[in-house]
Order: sequence, then structure tokens, then C-alpha cells
Amino acid sequence: MRVAIIGAGPRGLWAAEELASRAQRMGVSIGVDIWEKGELGYGSAYAASQPVYKRLNVTSAIIETHLGAFDDWRQDEPVTSADRHFPPRALVGEFLHASWMHLLQHQSPFVRMEVIKERVRSLLPALSETSGASETSRRDENFRETSSSWTVAGEHSSREYDRVLIATGHAPTWSGAEDDVPPSSPRSPVSVRGLALTFIDTALDLTEGRGGRFRSVNDARENWRVTYIPSGEEPERIVPFSRSGRFMETKVDPDSPLGQLELDNVIAPAKNQVLLAESDDELFHVIARTAVDMLACARAAGLGDSGDRFDEVWRVLMGEDAGDPVEDLRLSLDVAVGNAAPHARWAAGMAFRSLYPAIVQRTSFGGRDQLPGFGDCARRMERVAFGPPVINAAKIIALIDAGIIDTSCIDDEKRARTLTEGFIDCVIAPPGVVEDTLVGDLVARGLVLVPEGHRGAWVQRDGSVPHAPGLAIAGRDTEDVVLGPDTLSRTMHDVIPRWAQTIVNAAKNTTINDPGMHATVPLSARLEPWMVQLAQNPKLAQSILDTYSSPTNVLNPSAMRNNVAELVMAGRDKGVDVRVFYARKANKAITFVDTMRDAGHGVDVASYRELRHVLDRGMPGRNIILSAAIKPDELLQLAIDNGVSISVDNVQEMRRIESLARSSGTTAYCAPRVAPRPEALPATRFGELASVWSTALSGFDRQLITLVGAHVHLHGYAAKDRRTALRETFDVIDSMTQAGHRPSFIDLGGGVPMSYLNSAEEYEHFRSELHAMNHGHRTPFTWKADPLPNTYPFYQSPTRGEWLKDVLRKDIVQGLLARNLRLHLEPGRSILDGCGMILARVAFTKTMSDGTPIVGVEMNRTQCRTTSDDILVDPILIRTGHAPSTLDEQHLSTVDKHDLTASDNKASQGFLVGAYCIEDEVIIRRMMEFPRGVCPGDIIAIPNTAGYFMHILESASHQIPLAKNVLYHHGQVALDLID
Repeated sequence: MRVAIIGAGPRGLWAAEELASRAQRMGVSIGVDIWEKGELGYGSAYAASQPVYKRLNVTSAIIETHLGAFDDWRQDEPVTSADRHFPPRALVGEFLHASWMHLLQHQSPFVRMEVIKERVRSLLPALSETSGASETSRRDENFRETSSSWTVAGEHSSREYDRVLIATGHAPTWSGAEDDVPPSSPRSPVSVRGLALTFIDTALDLTEGRGGRFRSVNDARENWRVTYIPSGEEPERIVPFSRSGRFMETKVDPDSPLGQLELDNVIAPAKNQVLLAESDDELFHVIARTAVDMLACARAAGLGDSGDRFDEVWRVLMGEDAGDPVEDLRLSLDVAVGNAAPHARWAAGMAFRSLYPAIVQRTSFGGRDQLPGFGDCARRMERVAFGPPVINAAKIIALIDAGIIDTSCIDDEKRARTLTEGFIDCVIAPPGVVEDTLVGDLVARGLVLVPEGHRGAWVQRDGSVPHAPGLAIAGRDTEDVVLGPDTLSRTMHDVIPRWAQTIVNAAKNTTINDPGMHATVPLSARLEPWMVQLAQNPKLAQSILDTYSSPTNVLNPSAMRNNVAELVMAGRDKGVDVRVFYARKANKAITFVDTMRDAGHGVDVASYRELRHVLDRGMPGRNIILSAAIKPDELLQLAIDNGVSISVDNVQEMRRIESLARSSGTTAYCAPRVAPRPEALPATRFGELASVWSTALSGFDRQLITLVGAHVHLHGYAAKDRRTALRETFDVIDSMTQAGHRPSFIDLGGGVPMSYLNSAEEYEHFRSELHAMNHGHRTPFTWKADPLPNTYPFYQSPTRGEWLKDVLRKDIVQGLLARNLRLHLEPGRSILDGCGMILARVAFTKTMSDGTPIVGVEMNRTQCRTTSDDILVDPILIRTGHAPSTLDEQHLSTVDKHDLTASDNKASQGFLVGAYCIEDEVIIRRMMEFPRGVCPGDIIAIPNTAGYFMHILESASHQIPLAKNVLYHHGQVALDLID
């Protein structure tokens, strides 16, 4: 896979880091070229040559790369009070550059990165060999049908790629830009177009940058205030003007009382209301009401005055508030430092900024189609919500007070130009597609589209461009399609991680050319790259069995995080906060617990030892749910003592928990388990009816029992059944709320479908052949003609993410959001998809007394078995080189000719049988075929067995030891801590 990343700014860095880490984790080989003319990381926004007064306009706490957090990285740097939250942009550039150097210096063997220090001149679809076209127009026309690769042409070279990401950031110029007009003298008055952040940089360049100084005023009441001491080199006057005639509102100092105000209880439910808004009016009312609630919080904390102020806030949102621009700036600065009570503009800006992640989610990727007025509101709120930090606002006021900045023409362009000789344009290129840029050229060609009413390129959630295979765009070029993509934050958007995962998935090598065996009716396994690598390395497979005995459970958690992320992202696409709790019972290995812990997810436990293990591995109690069907007091007490959420099966169990909590003088966190009505879903032994819980809930002591959510345990995988259960559970949640509790989630338990097989056609063919066999219409191909009536659906569609989207229909989403609920899931099998493979040594080959061929394998049937009748995945044969044909002539002379022929027969067959002295001891109940033969010493690899097959029914009968569990990663093998 050949990948080009064009642009080495913050998004280009993020893309390279994500691609490298995911490829390393999955064992996928990718070649990555970084096209960047300048120094990596700096760009124009974070150039090292910038003066220190050019500050970051967002808090530094949001900046993080794979090198670490920016604030940790700069600990050795001197930090002034002004730098603490809003450091110099040049310092941020140094951090981004250091992050690039760290990435390039620690390249993995799977990802080769090369930096091409050229500016990209053009990006064209690569001509296919069959198109026969040379003209550009024919090239573009043929692209959609014949090619998915791209040619990147720089100043001196060009290369072809399978995938290209454009992450170029700000356009250097645009059609609306005006040429600067230098004055005849540096002291001559100069007019400036624009009053946003670039204006502040320019004003400081013309003053502080020319030797002027700002001095703090030693006044405890005005500790923010500075005065300007001229150098004599600054312009006589700086005359700004803009269409709005308004300065940007000052950001509140994060360390001020207002900056420390606790607003989470206001913001959390408001975010859900944003996601539910179906019109401009609904959305604007949510923002306005949130702003009013924030003013009430400030008032309750002694920081504000009385009054609702909804009308004032509404005028701000509509752009109808008016006032003197200088006095408004002064007041915003006083509010920001705590010298004045918060007002409507602060509240509106704070509400918009706090709700911005939800607004991004609601309005991106077609979400604003129902919100035609949102774009204008967002542009108005830019001035109110995303203004300068205190120090820069204070400097602008000092320049006004010194008479350097003349605001008399602030909304009168004509007069401003008349009064000045020089001119500086401080209006930068707008977000979206800009002419004469790389993306602008693609739009002009028709290869990239801009949706009607939008400014940015049409991209999908992974940045990919529809109808332009292999091309993706991230960042400023996609504005409106993606709201606010031009940010240093890596939590606001997930386009880059989705793009990287798409690349890794496309680059996977999941094919074994010769699997060595298959069933009589084949069912080809879906493989992960690590499985392919191990299956194609007989020496390593042999070494594993020599070291750990046969069978050995080989584990690799690399796919687990991706499977979890798929569920989380599916929820995010629907506006629902999805949390995943790994069902520990699916596999006892510690590595999967550690993987979930390190990724910030949770674990579902069902016994004392499972809970003890998880706690000992450092999993916080808040990230654990106890769902055991039977809960002894010892188990309940351990959960209560550690703040673990308990899925309470019945009212009697709740009474026991209440009693234990009373005895220990603590509070138990409980989630009643709801059994759906039998008229709606099949009867279940798990939980109580919603009506039972609703009656009982008010009877529990709220000092001892805190109801944190509700739990459901369902059979099967049907999305429709989940929706039915959720609707009934809403009633229980409402009863909890009425009883004075604040539940925060519904836990749907497990039952998230996955697919073991690549081919739906193979699976349907198998089912057809099984049906024919069971009705006597074909030769049996299972052990003793076993009809296999109870098997897992080894091929399913949809699975995981797409299945969850089906669960989350509109009314379900509305029900969750309206109640401010998260959705919890407890998958086991589906997030262990791709995480395990069993290796077992062939002991013998022979025929039974009736001539049925069998292959003896050094394992027993419980070591690859669930409660279903069979595993419907074909194993892989790993040849070790011990076949009779490889033995020396002396050995061959002692081998019976009949046995040699049988073992070397390309059409040889056999059922896999195991170690227990039971007639029906069969590992897989389908006949296997070995086109090139099988012999003792060869290794059978059963893929994708991490979920339930390894441990759920394993036994040590005959005193045969349980299988060892080993971790395999890039050729390295080690015992899992469970052993």
C-alpha cells in the first residue's frame, strides 16, 4: 500500500501518527510519503520565527500528539502567567516539529515513512493501463471507472499512490484578498481591514514588534491591566475597520472564578438537546437556554447579578445586540478576569463554545440540511465564542488608550482609507474550498464536489471523497460539510482515525494461498494479518507447541481496539454515547482486560475471581459492571467496596445488596435488570418485569442504593429485539428518576453479532448442503451424519457497527438523549473477533474399523467448544516438513507402503478426533480434506477462536493440563499472565 500525505501541519502529523500506530498494531505494511516544502510541523501558523507575543488562541491543554501532552513536554520551559494557558505559537510549532522527529526516528518495520521536501504542484488520477487516454479531460473522465490511484507531482518529481490524503490547512491567498499598500514612512497612519485574530497579530507587529513595550499596572484591582510605552517606530495611528465594526469578546481566564465555575450539570443535558434539535429555532433555543442556565450558575456562585436575560442572549445569537465596540471590549475583559459580572455575550459565547462538540456532531456530514440558518449564526458566534485571551485583549485596549489604535472608523471603510496612507489586509482566506489550491483545482475538474449551500468539499466520515476512490481530504477545505475542522483538538473530530483505519483495513494481507485443508463443504475463515503470518511460519508454530505443549491458545489483542472503536463510532454517528464493557467470560486471558483498561473502556465480570483479577489489573470500579447470574455475598461485597456497578437480577437480590451496604456503611451502585414482557419477547430467566421494578424502586434507601442505570440480558442477536427491550426499559428509567435517582445509562448486555466467514455464498451453500444431507438427498459429510441443529450463525450481516446503527433507530436515539442516557454494551465474542487461534499437533492418521478416516490431534474437544454443536470455520494446516516423503531412505524402507500411500494421498480425508477416551471425542464434526496430505507432526490451526471457544467449556479430564495461553505479536511469544 502506497500512501501520500500532503501537508505536514497538525492534521498531517495526526494522520501519520495514527497510520503508523494502527499499522504497527495490526502488522500491516504501508509506505508513506509526506509531501511538505517547509519544516515539518511549523507551517505558517506555528513558524519558529514568530515573536513570542503571537499566542495560541485555544488553551494549551487540548494539544496532544503521540509524543505526549504539550503541557508535559514544555515543563522545562519558563512559563509566565500569560503563557500558562495561551503559549507562544512558535513554542507549539517546536512541539509539533519534535513530534514529527520522534515519529520519523522511531519508525516501525511495518511503516516506511519518507519526507519529500517539495511543494505539490498537481494531483491527478493515474491513468490505467487499459484507458489509453493521454489528455487531461479523458484522464478525469476515465478515472471514475478505471483507476483508484493518484499521481502526485511536485516541483522536481512525481510519484504514484494508492491512497492520498490532502491536509494542507490555510490557503496562502484567495480571490478576495487585497494587496497591502506600504506607507511612505513607518510612522505614517495605516488602515487595517478586519478585527479578528489576525488584526491583533498585526497590531502587535506594528507596535511591540517595533520595540514598543507593554507594562503591567501595579493595581491589585486591575492586575490584568497594561499600558503601552511607545518606541517611536510604530505608526502614528492604526485605523481598523470591518463589516461588523465589533471586536472579538475576550476569553475568560481559566484560572479566574468564572473560569473555574462548575457547569457540567448544565452542559451534559444541553448537548443531548442539541443532538435532538430538528430546526434552527430549536437549536438556537437550546443554546440560549443553556446560556441563561450558566448565568444562573454564576449567580448562585456569587459571581453574577439577578435576572433571566433570555432576551439579551437571544439578541446576541441573532446578531441584534448593539453597543460601543470599545466599551464592549473593555467590559468583556473585565468579565474575563472577574472584575465584572458575566453578561449575555459571555453567556452566549460560553454556551456555544461548551456545546460546540455536540453542535459539530449535529451539523456535520449533512446534519445542517434541516438548519438553513445555522451557518449565519455560527459566523456571528465566532466573534463571541472564540475571541482572544486576556493578555491580547488587554494589549489592544492599551493601544486604544495610547491613541495608537484609532477606532473612529471601525465600521467605515471609506473614511478609514481616506485618513491613512498605508493599508494592511487582515482578512485571511475563508474556510472551505479556495480557488487555485490543490482542492480548488480538483473541484474545478469535477473530481471533488462542493454540496449546494456549503463552502467545503464533500467528504464522508473517514475523509474519503465520494466518486474519487483513494482520495481523502481533512481540515479547512471541508468546512460546512464538517463544522470547525481547523482545530488542534484531537477529540472534536474523528475523521483522521477513521481514515487511518480505512487505510489499514485496505492494506491487510488476510489471504493464505494454500490453507492445506478444508471441509468437504468448505467454510473459509476470515483471517487477520497476524494469523496469516503465524500460519506461514511453520518453525515458529512448531516452537510454540514445543515450548507450551499442544494445544496452545495463541492470542493477539490488536483487533480488539478496532472492534470496540467500531461500536463507539457507530453510536457517535447516531449521536449516542456508547460505552463498551468486555464480557470477561468470553476469554479468561488477562491481555484482553489490559487492552480494555489501556484504551479507557470497561469490563463485564460474572464471578468473584473475574472481578478480583480485573481490579488487580488496575481497572477502576466505575469501569466495571458485575452481571453474574448468581451473586454470593462475598462477590457483592467486593463490588460494593470498589464502586462497581451491579446488574441486580431481582428484588430479593437488591434487598441483600441494601443490607450489605448498610453493614459496611457505604453506598451500592445498582442497575436493575429488566426482563421484557413475554408478550413482546421470549420468556427469560434474567431480570424482573418493568412493572415489578417500577413498584419496588421507591422502597429502597437512597442513602444505601444509588440507581445508576438499567440492565438487559437478551438471547440472540436481533436488532429489533433490542429496540423492544430499550423501549420497555425507558419506563424503568423514568421510575428511577421519579424516585429521586439520576440514572445515566441503559446496558444492553451482549449479543452483538459478528461474522467468522468471508463468504455469504459459502455459508448459504453449506446450509443448503446440510439441509440436503439431513433429508437424505446427499452423502453425509458430518460425524455420524450429525444434523448440527444448534450452531452459531457463523456468517451474519450486518455486524457490530452497522448492526448497532440498526438498533439506534430515531425513536430509540430520542429516548436515550431525552433522558440523558448513555448506551452500554457487553460484547465478548464480537470484540474478540480476530484475536485468537488454537494450535494443535497432529498425532496420527488412520481409519476406523468401518473405514472412516480420522486424524488424531493432541487436544480434547472441550478446548475448542462452546454450547453450540460445531465450529463452522475451516482450520488451516501448517506443514512442519515431517511428512514421510521428507524422511531418509533408511526410514522409508521400514514404512509400510500402504501407510505411505495413505499419508501422502492428495485426496486424503479425515475427521479431527481428540484425546478423551470417548467414542464421540471429535474436535470438529465436519469431514476435512487435505489436498496435499497430512501426517503426524503437522499442525492444525483453528482460527478466530478467542471468543468463547477456548475457555468456556475447557476441562482437564484424564488429568490432561489445560491449554496454555500465549501472546503473539510480530513474531514474539510470551505467556499470558493468567498462566
